[in-house]
Amino acid sequence: MMGEDRKDLRGTLGGVLFIVVGAVCWWDVSDVPSPQAVVFPRAVIGLMVAFSAILIVRNLLGFATSEYTRQTGSILRRVALLVAMVAGTFAMHWIGFTIAALLVYLALMALAMYERWTPMRCLVYPLAGVVLVLGFHFIFKGLFQVPLPEPRWFTLPF
Repeated sequence: MMGEDRKDLRGTLGGVLFIVVGAVCWWDVSDVPSPQAVVFPRAVIGLMVAFSAILIVRNLLGFATSEYTRQTGSILRRVALLVAMVAGTFAMHWIGFTIAALLVYLALMALAMYERWTPMRCLVYPLAGVVLVLGFHFIFKGLFQVPLPEPRWFTLPF
């Protein structure tokens, strides 16, 4: 076990790729005229670069596992997850952030659930989704002052 090479080349290359993507994104938001508008993107970019750097250092020090196990799963399910996220992104323009995010959450939850649906899961998971989406709505709109897409056909009471 001690003589085994425990370096994760894929993870290291992925970390380098995300640092490059972060640098490009940092450069891209530098043209935004409002200093308040770049705070959140730069915070996310900074976290992405920091965690990528930690991954690279961890891998180079030999703390990564060298064994790769292929994950089993449905390609159709993975494609459906991607389609649900993209459809929700486009739907935000017409139905607003909150409703689109709730619908996407429900679709992702239904698609990603491998276990059996129990009555408790049928109750708790959607309620958790409502709390999470409304929490993100209030954090982004109230705290970060991010303009979220509003529904075109009615306005939310909050």
